[in-house]
Amino acid sequence: MKLLTLIFCSLMAFSTHAQIRSMIDAPSVYLTSRDIENALSQEGLGLDFGYAIGTHFFMTKISAGVNATADFDAEKIDKTIFVNPFGRLEVGLGKWRSNGQKCAKTNSNAYTLLAKGGLVYNFGTKKADPENLIAERKANFDYFVGAELGLFFIKDMHKNSEYYLSGGYMLESKKIFGELGIRTFLNTLYSRR
Repeated sequence: MKLLTLIFCSLMAFSTHAQIRSMIDAPSVYLTSRDIENALSQEGLGLDFGYAIGTHFFMTKISAGVNATADFDAEKIDKTIFVNPFGRLEVGLGKWRSNGQKCAKTNSNAYTLLAKGGLVYNFGTKKADPENLIAERKANFDYFVGAELGLFFIKDMHKNSEYYLSGGYMLESKKIFGELGIRTFLNTLYSRR
């Protein structure tokens, strides 16, 4: 509750200096590595939907999605498939879907460059399988710090697609993660004239 209050107060403070922005990410589709240090051990695909609010220099986002990963070094890859539904809350500082004109016109480029942090709740569970060297997985909270880079061309002020690279460090599981993907987002405050 304290975190949500802090986020709300921060947004109100920023709103005096910059326009509040509201966007729905629907969906984000990406290649993911949940443990970059152990190549091929937790690689797969991800899909999520989210809602973000912020300014050109700050954002907070809540999202829900699913990752499906596998250990491609295992003898029986199908036994290692792990489907993990998750919920995520993140906060970012930097440039958020902006440019020199602050996204004021079409037919121009814009980008995201954020330092991020937040928390994730992983709903996925899996029983241990000693025969195939698979450890038990339980639902849990994890926290992360990281960064995101996104690029897109403003062809429509209401609906657009962004290519992005995101990564960071999970503090509880002590793993480096990465995501490379594309997302479609809707600017909910833009009204067509």
